[in-house]
Amino acid sequence: MECTAPPGGGMSDRVLRLCVPPDARYVPQVRRTLGSFARRHHVAGRDIDTLLLAVGEAMANAVEHSDTTHDIEVQCRIDEREIIATVIDSGRGVERSAADRLLPLPEPLAERGRGIPIMQRCTDMFSMRPLPGGGTGVVLGLLRHVQENDADV
Repeated sequence: MECTAPPGGGMSDRVLRLCVPPDARYVPQVRRTLGSFARRHHVAGRDIDTLLLAVGEAMANAVEHSDTTHDIEVQCRIDEREIIATVIDSGRGVERSAADRLLPLPEPLAERGRGIPIMQRCTDMFSMRPLPGGGTGVVLGLLRHVQENDADV
């Protein structure tokens, strides 16, 4: 599952980089690996849950809409202040204006249209852009909360 292409393929101290086929069967594995990476860096549980929800939605969109057989790349960088995850596909791309505004949540019984609104609402930083040459890049950022066991009592 690790990217084989340098530079920085795989995992460094603060950066994780994964490449997976555009197949929904790989989304749980990405979530598990990303969750383990975040726990190793003492990310608060609520931040991990939020991050995994947002990345799962970005992965689902890439799998469903990219219309390519090329791998999806997932990167995550963690530092003391923030977590930045990026999901990149090399598919057909997204319209430039697709996520420039806060999208409304769909009706409660709607079966589609939740991905972007969920990603927008559960991140502190959100960007979704077409990439030069094709594909889409989704950036999901969270400001870190202090873990309960790390807080001064």
